[in-house]
Amino acid sequence: MMRRLSTLLIALPLALTACGGAPSATPVPAATGAGAGAVVVKDCAGQDVSFAAAPERVVTLDGYAAQTMVRLGLTAKIVGTGFPAPFTVDTSPYKEELATIPVLAERIPVTEVVAGQRPDLVVTSFSTFGGPVGSPKEADLATMNAKGLAGCMPGGGMAMGETPSTSALTDLTPTYDFIRKLGAVFGVRDRAEKLVTDLRARQSAVTSDGARPRVMIVQDDPVAGQPIKTSGSATITHAILTLAGGENLFGDVGSMHADASPEEVVKRDPQVIWVITDYSFAKIKGQELVEKVRQNPLLAETTAVKEGKVFSASQYLVAFPSPLNLDGLEKLAADLHAGS
Repeated sequence: MMRRLSTLLIALPLALTACGGAPSATPVPAATGAGAGAVVVKDCAGQDVSFAAAPERVVTLDGYAAQTMVRLGLTAKIVGTGFPAPFTVDTSPYKEELATIPVLAERIPVTEVVAGQRPDLVVTSFSTFGGPVGSPKEADLATMNAKGLAGCMPGGGMAMGETPSTSALTDLTPTYDFIRKLGAVFGVRDRAEKLVTDLRARQSAVTSDGARPRVMIVQDDPVAGQPIKTSGSATITHAILTLAGGENLFGDVGSMHADASPEEVVKRDPQVIWVITDYSFAKIKGQELVEKVRQNPLLAETTAVKEGKVFSASQYLVAFPSPLNLDGLEKLAADLHAGS
């Protein structure tokens, strides 16, 4: 049976709070005018954040936010980034440009490091500030006279057996809204809209309305007597799976790192297993994890393993709002429908 996590922590170094922390489950307008030259955008709680002028010194707390900034032509504004790991899976023409951004920390940088850059804006693709111990909270940003912008995800999870609600995420609206919000703040709305249009076109090209195989999302190698980590419906991962044409085996829960019993997995019998690699809590990383899952005796009787339908993607592609979400979507869609 499923057990809902009481406190959801994303599996990044220092355990940054993730998708469950957004106060609002409905998108808010990206921006409105506020006098000559001023822009007002909404934060994840629906509160106004006002900018009299475009920020000049930006710290991105994570590589996801940095990737979005770079694709909007804003690289020169970034004075430093934390958690550059998502750059490692970026195969776009922007890869070399990303490598020029100063790295403040391999993990999410602490408040003192961020403040030392004298930023006027701090950006993260996660829903909240201050998740990891020592990283800047909103009060810290105010102290350093910096604004903060975060990606906004649906809030709230669902316990086993509950009817899916608006918490379920079935498209990439958080990614597109985040792009538009940054475009408004930096006065590059046209670039942002073009980027969103391009990404939506890629989404439309692979979105499937056909038969939906049952897909089990696995985040680590299962161990006998322990629950299996999976992704629920209030996540970017679930949205990508839905768009690619799959049915989440545990879409009846909302959390990002939900616990599924091996017995329940066998009972529901996934037709496909989708391994999400590179979570920091995983005992094994990368392709080695995929091979371990394929050989795991706890999953040996599932249709997915019997038919050899075990696919994978890095969490850097499919876990948080980023233009790389489309890379993950295209790969999964190709895997799901190969030979069909």
